[in-house]
Amino acid sequence: MYENIDVVVLLIMSLAISFTYSISRKVYTARVTGSFAPIFMFNAVSAVASILTLFIMGGIGKISWFTLALGLLFGLATLVQQVTTLEALRTGPLALTTTIVSCSTVIPAVSGALFFGEQLKIAHIIGIVLMLASFFFAVEREDGGKKASWRWFLFCMIAFIATGSIGTMQKIHQNTEYKGELNGFLIIAFLFSFVASAVAYVSYIVKNRNIKTEKVHIPLSLWLIMLALMIISGVSFGAVNNLNLYLSGVMESAVFFPIVNGGGLVLTTLAAFLIFRERLSLKQWVGVVLGIASVIFLCNPFG
Repeated sequence: MYENIDVVVLLIMSLAISFTYSISRKVYTARVTGSFAPIFMFNAVSAVASILTLFIMGGIGKISWFTLALGLLFGLATLVQQVTTLEALRTGPLALTTTIVSCSTVIPAVSGALFFGEQLKIAHIIGIVLMLASFFFAVEREDGGKKASWRWFLFCMIAFIATGSIGTMQKIHQNTEYKGELNGFLIIAFLFSFVASAVAYVSYIVKNRNIKTEKVHIPLSLWLIMLALMIISGVSFGAVNNLNLYLSGVMESAVFFPIVNGGGLVLTTLAAFLIFRERLSLKQWVGVVLGIASVIFLCNPFG
């Protein structure tokens, strides 16, 4: 499907789709408060949208037992990543949440060198060091911004581990004889995520149905906006996973994962400042500059 398209073009497409996905999630979480129910509902609806997107992009095709088993694990990691990231976005700032979760690029990047025989070149090493430095500076925050609680930090760390696991499983699948089962692998994962999220949502509603709460009237227009955000997020997530799964099999881990995560970090940090009006300190701007520099080195333009 992507064989005749230049890798650079595919990377730009991946960053653009990923950016849309991140913005839709932040806008949604900014409009919900309280329980986990809205998050489970978001995950269930967006999973359905992702599945439909993948069917349009190529259907389910043949599925081996290996793809089925790894797809279920991928689905579990995706569910954990989705729920914890959404909760972190709801309780903390977009820029810092994205920065910490993006650090997970270290996990698949290092796994490529340890398990797949990929060579880390000098430019790649410099790029990774600059990336880690950009994370350090981006996390530093001056007074006056949105406070980040320990609860928020815990959700960020769980999302960090889950995201790193997702990247590693993508690399594993695309380095086997079953890599052609790309769409089926993702559909299984999203189907698992949908079922688990739907069950969790219904269970939460049933468990709390007798708890008296003040009823709040939600206009139809707001419901439609929320539904649109869920669908946009799901379509974006399905498309970007399909694209990234392909790219993870044709590019070195130390280049692909830091570029996708690092580029997304820069774009999302700028969006946090320009769209969501989150205050960026001088240290955070240093982090953005280091992030851009790291992407240049990871592309290895020096040969």
